[in-house]
Amino acid sequence: MHGREAHVGLLHQGRNAFEDAGRVEAGSNFNVVPGRCVFTVDRRMNPEEDYEAERQALLGVLDEARRDGITLDVEVFQEGRPSGTPEAAALGRALSSQVRAVTGKAPKFEMCPGLLEIRFYAEQGTPAYAYGPGLLSISHGPREFADIDRIVDCAAIYARVAATMLVTTIA
Repeated sequence: MHGREAHVGLLHQGRNAFEDAGRVEAGSNFNVVPGRCVFTVDRRMNPEEDYEAERQALLGVLDEARRDGITLDVEVFQEGRPSGTPEAAALGRALSSQVRAVTGKAPKFEMCPGLLEIRFYAEQGTPAYAYGPGLLSISHGPREFADIDRIVDCAAIYARVAATMLVTTIA
């Protein structure tokens, strides 16, 4: 089976070869009953969702499997609360204005599916956005790239936004 790779947060842009296969192979050889099967669950939550309720619902499915007699181990190796900053916030207005000033185009604000460091700022009550030169539609895929001109534009936008926020804060 062949699929099409895509960032897990943009799974609708890919095709999951695992789902197309209809079965899972595990073990050491085709003629050996597997003694172990490993899989990963990547559940991305939106800021509008109740984080604890959704987390418990996911873990509840695994608890139900245990009650049905399935022996399983769960290891949570990355976890983070989602965050979001309204585009009408001062930082959003500054970002929008400077993107337009540098590129001549109005930016499109959208939810980033990644688990980014902006969540740490949100926990401290500091607004933050994920903005960069790459294309979200191809991130973490086999054709990911960043155009040099976009990198230069992005650096200019960062500097202009920082200056705008500094002037706003001082005033």
